[in-house]
Amino acid sequence: MKTKIFFTSLVILIFLASIAPVSAESLNTADPEVKTIAPPDHNKLAEYYENEAKEMNLKGEEQKKLLKEYEIHSYYYGREGQDFQAHHEALLNKYEKAAERNSEMAAAHRKMSKTVR
Repeated sequence: MKTKIFFTSLVILIFLASIAPVSAESLNTADPEVKTIAPPDHNKLAEYYENEAKEMNLKGEEQKKLLKEYEIHSYYYGREGQDFQAHHEALLNKYEKAAERNSEMAAAHRKMSKTVR
């Protein structure tokens, strides 16, 4: 029993000793690499957000098609149809808000890229 406790405590101590230097190094802010962070490229960020907005718009269009299908053939779905409709309406709302937010972020980064120059 004493040998199990000894080896368990030894393993725990080795583990703690291996973690300690890593955490001490990560807190070192005097590292010159940390100070040389490049400024963000606002044009690339704007393009990224524009692409995300387009993707969210495409997903929203897909949800609209599914909702239209439900309206036309609601009798296919039975009782679960209302859950289907509520689910896809919620997704449509989520995708529309995400597209709007991504468009706002793209516009903000376009504006920042003009002021940086």
